[in-house]
Amino acid sequence: MASAFANAALLISFLIPPKLFAQDTPLTQPALNSPPTAMSIAHETIPMPKDPAAILNVAAKVNGLGGPGLRPWHVRVSYQTFDTNGHSQDFGTYEEFWISDKKYKRSYTSGNFTQTDFATDRGLYRSGNQNWPGFFEIMVRTELIEPIPVAMSLRDLELGNNHRSFGKVKLQCVTLKSKTIFPKKDGYCFQQDQPVLRFASSKGGWNDTLYNDVEVFQEHFLARDIRLMAMGKPHLTLHIEDIEVLSTINESDFALPPDAVPVLGGKVTISEETMKSLCLRTVAPHYPENARTSHIEGPVVMQITVGKDGHVTNAQAVSGPDALRKAAIDSIRKWEFRPFLILGEPNEVESKFEIIFSLSN
Repeated sequence: MASAFANAALLISFLIPPKLFAQDTPLTQPALNSPPTAMSIAHETIPMPKDPAAILNVAAKVNGLGGPGLRPWHVRVSYQTFDTNGHSQDFGTYEEFWISDKKYKRSYTSGNFTQTDFATDRGLYRSGNQNWPGFFEIMVRTELIEPIPVAMSLRDLELGNNHRSFGKVKLQCVTLKSKTIFPKKDGYCFQQDQPVLRFASSKGGWNDTLYNDVEVFQEHFLARDIRLMAMGKPHLTLHIEDIEVLSTINESDFALPPDAVPVLGGKVTISEETMKSLCLRTVAPHYPENARTSHIEGPVVMQITVGKDGHVTNAQAVSGPDALRKAAIDSIRKWEFRPFLILGEPNEVESKFEIIFSLSN
């Protein structure tokens, strides 16, 4: 039996201890400095759809800071990362001034990674660390902007409805199941009467996410406290310190510092860890019978190209047992990723990925 990659547990249960679910109270009111239009629960008159695919479709559009129709905004977030043992690893802040997908300023500041991107009419400029953001940095922004991926394909997945109780909180959940396809999240749970995202699960508890202290901002549901758990241990926590609509645009906020350099276009090369943060679903590889009977196992490292639509367009094995290479390539060609966006446009990316074949697992 093969695991999809070294750190991905694919055997699952859709469970989380009730004590981890912190919010037992109704949704909080928006911050006092929010504009009047953000003070009302804009979606309270929209009934929760009954069809699970419709629930996900609606929820993807109204949770987070993504999607059309938003006025310019500014957010400042504090976050903390943890190692595989759940011990504190790093502290940081993320700040974004967003005018449009073509004009923004995004800043990460932490002990391990400091970078600011400036989207301008002349292209993208970057100061500080010139590498693309890593796993944790990508996850910070993803959970804020698009906690339910709009690009997620439901093809070949069995969707179901159920209800779950987490302490005093009762939620309506959509589950995603398949014998061979493993979505990064296999369940999304919402308020019973509204498509407000409160919990997302993954198989085996590998990457469960809790969304607490939810408010409405510009007719979108936004969790001010987000907690990612890995096998029951803290993995990443986020807290929105400030969120506001930009009624006026201060151009000085977008002034390029002396060390800002243009980010070249074309195909982008990113790390395997960053690719893992973009992965939407994996397909378990078939263990070749001849390799099994010959007791051949080990990792297969592949160079992959992911197209603008998030699908793998090319995969080549660069190392690993010959008897396992074709199975690894056939598997990863069926994986799907979030499109990698630069200035709001999807971009082709290259990366390396490892699939481990183990006879003992």
